[in-house]
Amino acid sequence: MRVYELARELNLSSEALLKVLEEMKVSVKSHMSSMTAEDIIKVRVRFDKEKIAARSKTALKKRKKKKRRKPRITAEAVKTVRDTLARIDSGTGKARQKKRRKYKEEKQERQIIEDSGPEEALLIRIAEYTSPSELAELMDLPLSKVIGKFMELGVMATANQRLDVETVSLVADEFGFEVEMVESYGAEEIEEKRLSTDGTEVPRPPIITVMGHVDHGKTALLDRIRSTNILSSESGGITQHIGAYVTSLADNRKITFIDTPGHEAFTAMRTRGARVTDIVVLVIAADSRVMPQTEEAIDHARAAGVPIVVAITKIDLPTANIDFIKKDLASHKVLVEEWGGDILCSEVSSITGENIDDLLEKLMLQTDMLELTACPDRPAKGTVLEGEIDPRTGIVVNIIVQDGTLRLEDYFIAGRFNGRVRAMYDDTNREIEEAGPGIPVQVLGCSYVPDAGESFVVVESEHEARKVTRIRQLVQRERDLHAGKMVSLEDFWKKAGETEGVLNLIVKADVQGTAEAIVDTLTRLGNDEVTVNIIRSGAGGISGNDVNLAAASNAVIIGFRVRPDARAREEASALDIEIATFSVIHQVEETVTKALSGLLKPEKKEEFLGSAEVRDLFKVPKIGVIAGSYVVNGIIRRNARVRLVRNGVDIWSGSISSLKRFKEDRKEVKAGFECGIGLSGYNDIKVGDVIEAFEILSLSREL
Repeated sequence: MRVYELARELNLSSEALLKVLEEMKVSVKSHMSSMTAEDIIKVRVRFDKEKIAARSKTALKKRKKKKRRKPRITAEAVKTVRDTLARIDSGTGKARQKKRRKYKEEKQERQIIEDSGPEEALLIRIAEYTSPSELAELMDLPLSKVIGKFMELGVMATANQRLDVETVSLVADEFGFEVEMVESYGAEEIEEKRLSTDGTEVPRPPIITVMGHVDHGKTALLDRIRSTNILSSESGGITQHIGAYVTSLADNRKITFIDTPGHEAFTAMRTRGARVTDIVVLVIAADSRVMPQTEEAIDHARAAGVPIVVAITKIDLPTANIDFIKKDLASHKVLVEEWGGDILCSEVSSITGENIDDLLEKLMLQTDMLELTACPDRPAKGTVLEGEIDPRTGIVVNIIVQDGTLRLEDYFIAGRFNGRVRAMYDDTNREIEEAGPGIPVQVLGCSYVPDAGESFVVVESEHEARKVTRIRQLVQRERDLHAGKMVSLEDFWKKAGETEGVLNLIVKADVQGTAEAIVDTLTRLGNDEVTVNIIRSGAGGISGNDVNLAAASNAVIIGFRVRPDARAREEASALDIEIATFSVIHQVEETVTKALSGLLKPEKKEEFLGSAEVRDLFKVPKIGVIAGSYVVNGIIRRNARVRLVRNGVDIWSGSISSLKRFKEDRKEVKAGFECGIGLSGYNDIKVGDVIEAFEILSLSREL
């Protein structure tokens, strides 16, 4: 028998029966799940017992009612009842129904308050910005009563208007409720439901974070352990994004490594690594010393309460001084075993492979001491390591599963966004169907790019996921709208006195980790007189919502390797919102620094000419791919510079090799006309791409 069939037999809804089955620890997934004969009997017996108990309770009430003496009704009581009924029955039609409904609501409210008792503490959990309708639902009171109480306190609020915690707390207190603010709406309830799933705890792979100063050999060490060549793919040999990798040992045990960038601009990424890790490998080059970023790594590990294992690298160099490194570590209160401490230490060489096995052995020894376990039978829970918009596959979210098992088609919540697992890939880019505890995966199917460090949790249904994320997004929107007012880059120094020296920015980048790096860099700029405040940051192209937020707060939009879409560009032009785009991080820092110091003298400025949408592709022998395009706005010029944009992300920039309308060469094509565009030395064009034409103007101007 299926769940819905048994529910029909018991005169229940499928949802109600599923809740009962969950309480009875009967393993079913949905109303279509089949039940064993034993489970069906258990359920029937339970409901039969409840029916018998309910009948006995009803009979007992009847006997007590017969024995109870009739209360004496006074003339005053009779008059009060008659007056009340007369007031309710006065009027006709809708007016009478409204009065009756109001009387019923008042009675229900009095009953709730009487049942709770004067000494009972009623606690409700709310998000930072809560609406009266949500508050009424939490308190189980009529919405009209809650709005009426707001009006009594002088707050004219609508049902869906979002109000601050202080105002909501005052109204809740009037009804006898105590308010507790939660950081993330629905997180506690989802976790309680997730942990209610039965399962067996089993050992899980350790999650190990590699930390240290830039160029001290962190990625090279992972290269040796994994026998791969990650380093060659990094820009300039410096790790730009956070990565997670799984290594299998000889005894089939697995280790998950998280490689965090060591450059000072990526402090936030190292902090995030320490939050999800079990063990920190502190990498120090034998020919160097404990550097500032190494100190930060030590502080992050201590703050997270994570044990440290030291790896002294580059011992094959003639300038290596291992004793000096251990002495320097001791001065920072990191005592290795050889110096009488309890911190494990290995001296390794990524080039020769010396002592790599010793390091792995010590990591597994530390893992055994921690006794790490997880329950694969539960719905998955993890942490977002990175999110980005891939031009070819769309939104990709890198996560690490910390508990439970993530499977294809699972509904999930990632911070303020939700989705369904459409595809999963492991660290070797191999497509997989499920991922257990301690395994990092790339997930496709999220509605938008979540913030790095956000929680990732599987929920039962799409409805639940949408409900939670909708409220989280509304709360975040209120936070954004309550941000302070700002000015533009070039006007900032002139108006610093009027704005109290605060420059607010919206930062968008191609990858979430890069956005965080830019935010971390910019927030450290300024002095006692001028400061930078980031309203919003994230991954993805610059959208109309970003422009609207900038208009509401008079902010400047910073784009790193991303472009505004057509709607965003039009709105920015109409609202006079400045959008500054960059391709190198230090250029962002230099520009904002000059704006803060009043020295912004742009020597070059990009002027947008027009954009064309690729609608068809033609392969021409000996020439390449020609993009059959429609000029959406502006003008496309033959001698202009162009860039190819896909899903809001810059793919390529260069020059036009050919511009034709029908078979004739043209110097320019205006908006509303079709044309064929060839890109110099580039053929990876797809239908739906946007070709933007622009010019670089040389300017010399002082603020």
